[in-house]
Amino acid sequence: MYSAQIRSSRTFLQKQIPSSHEGFVAITADFRRLSLQSEIMRRITTPIIRFCTGFLLLTTSYAAAAEHGMDEKVLSQIPENLQAIVDRGQSTGMVALVARNGKIASIDAVGWRIMNKEPLETTDVFWAASITKSFVAVAIMMMVDEGHLQLDDLVEKHIPEFKGQKVKTGKKSSDTAKHPLTIRNLLNHLDGLPKNPTRSRATKSIKERVLKAAKDTLMWEPGTKWNYGGEGLYVAAYLVEKYSDTPYAEFLKTRMLDPLGMKNTYFTIKDVPENRGVWKHSKHKKGKWEAEKLRDFNWSTGGSYFAVDGGFFCTAEDLFPWCQMLLNGGEYGGVRYLSEKSVRELTRKQTGEVKPAGHGVGNFHALAFQEAVEPQGPTAALTKGSFGKGGSGGSMTWVDPHTKTIYIMLQNAWGGDRNLTHSTFLNTTAKAIPPK
Repeated sequence: MYSAQIRSSRTFLQKQIPSSHEGFVAITADFRRLSLQSEIMRRITTPIIRFCTGFLLLTTSYAAAAEHGMDEKVLSQIPENLQAIVDRGQSTGMVALVARNGKIASIDAVGWRIMNKEPLETTDVFWAASITKSFVAVAIMMMVDEGHLQLDDLVEKHIPEFKGQKVKTGKKSSDTAKHPLTIRNLLNHLDGLPKNPTRSRATKSIKERVLKAAKDTLMWEPGTKWNYGGEGLYVAAYLVEKYSDTPYAEFLKTRMLDPLGMKNTYFTIKDVPENRGVWKHSKHKKGKWEAEKLRDFNWSTGGSYFAVDGGFFCTAEDLFPWCQMLLNGGEYGGVRYLSEKSVRELTRKQTGEVKPAGHGVGNFHALAFQEAVEPQGPTAALTKGSFGKGGSGGSMTWVDPHTKTIYIMLQNAWGGDRNLTHSTFLNTTAKAIPPK
């Protein structure tokens, strides 16, 4: 009963400050902490909250509906349905955010920051994992908009070391690639560049890593086979460094994070406040969840430079302006980041007839994003043409241009049932959208 009343109070506060997602999340965190007080405090405050919440919701419900146009009663079911999944041991917890018509409609935290020790709060920081990849593609499209390059340019035009790159033709044979790498190949996972983690960890910069990759033999002719990975993204990040004359991480900070107000997105776990970092939870064969502190994604870099394919740590709230900028066609808060043409290119299927070429049936890779070409299964609630990006640990973002809805869910759980978690969140939320 008490937790339901706290959720209702959160809904009211959201209605009062729909244009300030930062303030909204800060206040919801206060209510989250309130819910963790002693049993005595709960008994004292429950009647007061019940009265105030009921009165305030009654006087503001119409105004709220006009802001985001979603059914508040259905939205209130999101934390209840997700909590049921946690209770069944199919996840350890998540923060789920819904936005529509440019307004945050709901944000909830269920489960644990540290399993059975510290509950999650909406302001907690998760490892974003592969969601990080999408920032590379946006950075490249900025370079396109500025006239530095085109997607179908050969990589060798901009990095001469790639000229004459070989492609594997047999177990011990190779030949010059008939279809040399294009910049588009770097972002759609059709590049064919092999991974060499040991060597990559020994390099000291993105440039050094890329120039070594230029000497590698490609695994296949670029554009003919899909293999999810990150080597092409490092080549793309180097191009951003070359034409912006700025280290890649600094480019992200000055051109995206700071202007968008993403103050709780971090390049290293060392900068994440210790009391807000969500631990990594792994489920073992006996069904028990075990928690351990998160570490930087050094598997890919050795720690000498930012992992462009999975290095970010962030909050769900921080991803809202990022997604909203894309939903707006490249503009947010009066600032234009990308042309509308570039956003369309980023978010449409980019893998041709190659199959498989995405995560989940009906999904195909765009440029470091995915497009739901044929929504089904966990994504059945989305409309065709929705786009997004997920990450290891079960996090995901989806943007539905047709309904103008943003879905963000962050979790750091290896194990459980992420398809159930995703489909529950998407299906519940979609029911709150009024039919046209």
